[in-house]
Amino acid sequence: MYTFSDTANCEGTDPEIFFTQDRSSTYTEVLALKRICGNCAVVKECLDHPLRHQVMEYWGNTNEIQRKMMRKKLNIIPRPLHMDYK
Repeated sequence: MYTFSDTANCEGTDPEIFFTQDRSSTYTEVLALKRICGNCAVVKECLDHPLRHQVMEYWGNTNEIQRKMMRKKLNIIPRPLHMDYK
């Protein structure tokens, strides 16, 4: 998982909460996610990554649909995220 700060509210949280089971934008724990992300000190940094890259999951207090609308408004074309496995 992308790591940018030990000060993030999600540090130590089970990462499964940020994923959906069927790769949809329906999160079973949306209230918990909003509570975790809502007052996080690094929410802007967290949001920057998925706005600029094609990633799924809940990031920066947004889901995929919300980020798609933000990208359109901000004229951002996300780059594919390539992972090198060695």
